[in-house]
Amino acid sequence: PGQPAQLLSAGARVQAKAVVLATNAWSAALPRLSRLIVPVNSSIAVTEAIPQRLERIGWTGGEAITDSQLMVDYYRTTRDGRIAFGKGTGAISYGSRIDRVFDVDRESLALTEADFRRTYPSLGDIPLVDGWSGPIDRTYDSLPVFGHLHENIHYGIGWSGNGVGPSRLGGRILASLALGRDDPWSRCPLVERRCRSFPPEPLRYLGGSLVRNAVLRKERAELAGTAPSATDRFLARFAPAGLEDKS
Repeated sequence: PGQPAQLLSAGARVQAKAVVLATNAWSAALPRLSRLIVPVNSSIAVTEAIPQRLERIGWTGGEAITDSQLMVDYYRTTRDGRIAFGKGTGAISYGSRIDRVFDVDRESLALTEADFRRTYPSLGDIPLVDGWSGPIDRTYDSLPVFGHLHENIHYGIGWSGNGVGPSRLGGRILASLALGRDDPWSRCPLVERRCRSFPPEPLRYLGGSLVRNAVLRKERAELAGTAPSATDRFLARFAPAGLEDKS
């Protein structure tokens, strides 16, 4: 804090009139921001190159696809004819630490592969040759939030896995905040908005894991054409809002 703001590292010092914190899920390490977001796992797996099979399917335009699960599946083809298939698995860590559950989490990758096999049974003979995981900075309502830690230290967090489009608007908001402008961007309702916060630990991890597992069971039952249990339906209501809320 102070003017100018200073960023200190082991070997250098950087000074600036204003600082923008755009640290995504790693922002959970900051006490004032940790209540606003929870890092959740998203994993992706990639097939070997299968351009002939994709041509047979008719999937040659690089179209991106997503579904309406809360634990969303998202996938598209690559230029060299692979399928990149991802899943928001919702796995979390205690204390919102960015640890191995966000690196290469075997359970999350197994869930991702299972959904790939279910979605494309005709590609059952095609191996998945690579896979990885990463953290998503999830807010309770899936909308980003912007604000100030100090007069000249600004933040934009909570992209909730949908940041490619909204971050263009977020960049304009953060630019106006950093430059001290009074304009429609700095007055955007997403700036310093009142948003629902997540509970403290250990309730965050224990309750979050309980709700996450209930959502997984509920959505598996729905995909299988069976009725989810009343308990899972009840617990799933406590999950953060997704792109499409389902009762």
